[in-house]
Amino acid sequence: MSSPEAAGRMALWAIELSEFDIRYQPQLAVKGKILADFVAEFTIMKDQGAEETPIWRIYTDGSSTKHAGGAGVILHTPEGDKIECMICLDFSTTKNEAEYEALIARLDFAIAAGAESVIIYSDSQVVISQVNGNYECKNERMKRYLEEVKGRVNNLQIKLVQIPREENQEAD
Repeated sequence: MSSPEAAGRMALWAIELSEFDIRYQPQLAVKGKILADFVAEFTIMKDQGAEETPIWRIYTDGSSTKHAGGAGVILHTPEGDKIECMICLDFSTTKNEAEYEALIARLDFAIAAGAESVIIYSDSQVVISQVNGNYECKNERMKRYLEEVKGRVNNLQIKLVQIPREENQEAD
């Protein structure tokens, strides 16, 4: 409080509100709580006796404009739950970079939830082929994205499937 006038106003409000027993509690990190709740709800416990590794399905789709990009991501859990997420990218991206951003975000959620086996569906032939090793990645930015994805899939059983755009309407 830099001015005496502001300090005086704060003191008057403190006196007025003191009869209501109002206490200040700082806001906790909402993002961390949401992620913790997500992990707690969708983590598969080892003692649940699952004989077969449950398969998670991820649908991703990225989009880009001249000034920004976005991504639609849908995660289907083995129990049949569907989690939808829209990601706003506040920076200029290409279509393929937006596709990679969507893939990285959903892999992070799947890993945090304890997924071991994942099938990823995308309509991006370039991204799927680069991650599968069928296409060579020449652009430096795309190489960094590819390294990020490969770093995340090391501990997962992963299958990447290219689907037609018409079958990816849900994530679009």
